[in-house]
This record gives sequence, structure tokens and C-alpha cells, in this order.
Amino acid sequence: MQCGYRGWIIDATPDFSLGKFFAHARLVRVSADDDVDGEMHIERDLSYFDTEEEAIEVAQQWAFAWICERDGSVDGMQHETQASRSGIPDEIPFR
Repeated sequence: MQCGYRGWIIDATPDFSLGKFFAHARLVRVSADDDVDGEMHIERDLSYFDTEEEAIEVAQQWAFAWICERDGSVDGMQHETQASRSGIPDEIPFR
């Protein structure tokens, strides 16, 4: 499952193992300038879930928060995520 956010491509496709979906976030930012290298960040094993949808939601929300924190902004962040509704704490606290 890929989506774009603030110039980053987020791949939140979970891995399936041992009957669980493991949430991962793979983030790539490609520069339009040929002289500037792109950036990549991979966060593995954020948590595991019974459903693929939960794993994707948590990985995407983690990626949105990581990008906003890195950019120094939390504007437009969603404070209630599927993870927070399920009682699973967010990986990055909102400010």
C-alpha cells in the first residue's frame, strides 16, 4: 500500500508471518534536482496486528508523524488513529 505525503512516498505494505501482520513504513523522497541524492528511511516492526488494515493504518500514521516531526510541523495531523482506538499506543506522541 503506497501513498504520497509532503514529497515522500510511503510504502506501508505489511509483512505476514506467524499468523500476524507486521507493520512497516518505508519512506522515500526523490529530489527533482539531479545533483541531489534522494532520501530513504525504513522503520521495521512497528508492531503486529491481526488484520492487514490495522497494520497499514499504524504504519501510515507513524510515517505521517515522522515526516511532520522531521519537517518541524504537526499541522494537519490526525490525533485519533485506528491504533489509538484499539488501545495500542502511538509510536510518536503528538504535541
